[in-house]
Amino acid sequence: MDTATTSNQSGPIVTWDHVISRINALRRSLLWVVAALLLGTAAGWGVADRVFNFLAAPLTTALANATRDPRLAFTSLSDPFIIYFSVSLLLGLLLALPVIMSLFWRIVAPLGLGRGAVKAVVFVAASSVLFLVGLAFGYWVLLPFVVRYLLGVAEEFRYAVTIREYLRFALRMLIAMGMSAQLPLISFVLARFELVTARRMLRWLPYAVLAAFVIAAVITPPDGISQLLVATPMMVLYLLGVVVAAVAAPRN
Repeated sequence: MDTATTSNQSGPIVTWDHVISRINALRRSLLWVVAALLLGTAAGWGVADRVFNFLAAPLTTALANATRDPRLAFTSLSDPFIIYFSVSLLLGLLLALPVIMSLFWRIVAPLGLGRGAVKAVVFVAASSVLFLVGLAFGYWVLLPFVVRYLLGVAEEFRYAVTIREYLRFALRMLIAMGMSAQLPLISFVLARFELVTARRMLRWLPYAVLAAFVIAAVITPPDGISQLLVATPMMVLYLLGVVVAAVAAPRN
């Protein structure tokens, strides 16, 4: 009897053809993601300068309000190209996000979340909306507050902020907020698979707080106030994930 195509009666039949077909399907999905990312990046290049001005607005506005020179400097001839490419890549990621989450849904749905076009659309839409909400919170609430605080620490000094330094700081904060906003959705998926429970997540709360401050320390300057400002929304989202896990837990 061919052991490559049969198994014992207690387990499902798994064939090499099935494994290869799954690998090929995953490869095609990854190619779609790469194609979407490249197309989004190419499309974003045309508006990269305007998007960068939009991203720089919290800093330039704060500098102007503090009666300081709002112009940003660059220290290398390649800085403008690198900046615009980074902004284009961010736009490409945003445009490719539905494709990426569709791939994730195709992977996890057969494991227990159930199939169906409606569920897929809801999952992809929820993930995209949460990411955008995180970006919006980071841009309109968190970033201006942190920038104003940091500029006010030493008002007697003259600031010479480079565009690369600021963009790295801003993108880290915005992407961290966008990814953190996925925590409720991740909690929902893990709870449906019975991989986590609300009670277990509460036991992990001290480690979650530590992780939030570690992430905040990476993306913000080494001062306690800005780290607290970044870590607090992450902890709130984690607690919201605990509530979601309690609601999403399967009922026997």
